[in-house]
Amino acid sequence: MVENYQQRSRGTLTDSITTALSHLDEVGVSLGLMEDSGLMGELMSTLSAGLPFVIIAVTEQGKVILGRKTQKAALQDGSYRMIKTGAGLAAGAAVMAAGLGVLPAVPVAVSVRVMLDKYRSGMLVAYRVKQRTQRLSALVEARNKRLLKTIDPV
Repeated sequence: MVENYQQRSRGTLTDSITTALSHLDEVGVSLGLMEDSGLMGELMSTLSAGLPFVIIAVTEQGKVILGRKTQKAALQDGSYRMIKTGAGLAAGAAVMAAGLGVLPAVPVAVSVRVMLDKYRSGMLVAYRVKQRTQRLSALVEARNKRLLKTIDPV
C-alpha cells in the first residue's frame, strides 16, 4: 500500500510541474523575456495550455502498455488528474485576471491541485474505514451467532 501512495505522489509532482509550466509563457511576458505579440507568443500560449493534458494522457497510457494499470484504471486516474489540472489552471487564470500577476498564479494553481488530492485522499480513507468497520461488525455478529449455537444447540 505504501508503494501505491509513493507512485501517486510522483504523479502529483509531474502534474504540478506541468501545471506550473503552463503559466511559463505568461511569466516570460511579465518578466520581459518575451514580447506579448507575434507567432511565438501565440504558439507558446497554445502549447502551454495543452501540455499538462498531453503529459497526463501519455503517462497514463504508458502505464497501461507497461502493464502497471488496466485500461479502466488509467482512464479513471487520467480523468481525475485532468480535472485537477483544469481546476488548477482555472484558479491560476483567475488570479491573473484579478490583476495579481503571473507569479502568484503558479503557487495558487499548484495549491489547488494539492488541496484536491488531499480532499480525495481523505474521502478514500473515510470510505475504507467505513467498509472495514462494516466488515468487522459482520464478523462479530457471525461469531456471536456461532457462540449462541454452541451454547444452546437447539
